[in-house]
Amino acid sequence: MVTSRSAGTSPGFGGEVPAAPPALSGVDAETAVEMLFDRHQLRMLRVATVLVGDPVAAEDVVQDAFLAVHAGWDRIRNKDEAVGYLHRSVVNGARSRLRRRSVVFRLAGLRQHDQISAEDAALRAQLPKPLMEAIGALPRREREAVLLRHYLDLSEKETADALGLRPGSVKAYASRGLAKLRAVLEPAAGPAARPQEQG
Repeated sequence: MVTSRSAGTSPGFGGEVPAAPPALSGVDAETAVEMLFDRHQLRMLRVATVLVGDPVAAEDVVQDAFLAVHAGWDRIRNKDEAVGYLHRSVVNGARSRLRRRSVVFRLAGLRQHDQISAEDAALRAQLPKPLMEAIGALPRREREAVLLRHYLDLSEKETADALGLRPGSVKAYASRGLAKLRAVLEPAAGPAARPQEQG
């Protein structure tokens, strides 16, 4: 399993300011993955944990993503944008894990109407209940765009790379998602409940 070798702040609406990315062109796969790991492992772990809702499964997803970058290093054309490939690998791995889990629940007949998903359980531990419920009610694309863009502080480009979308689509999904959150939260709790929209 992947273990953290870097420090960072807790995820939230607002927070860390990333430093300039290291140059990856011209380095071998092993060195590049070490550099990516040192810089991005914590953020990737946050993304995976929010999406799959299970820290142990999230570590496996992130480890698989770093292994995929290492194995496919020669096929990545723009080495300095390898973090986008890494984001996509994490998101796709998380989605795949959720699909398998859903099939297992369905086949085993274990998913009851009063049970919550692992993703919802992870969010519930970190977010106020009204906000968690409002985020959980969003369509998948809007929920992912809001979580990655505003909860995990990814840039529009990083979010677009992670979700396999254009930046304009990310902006539209996030804007619709935030508008729906405001519509639900403002009447119930007033301005204090508003998620902060970032540039």
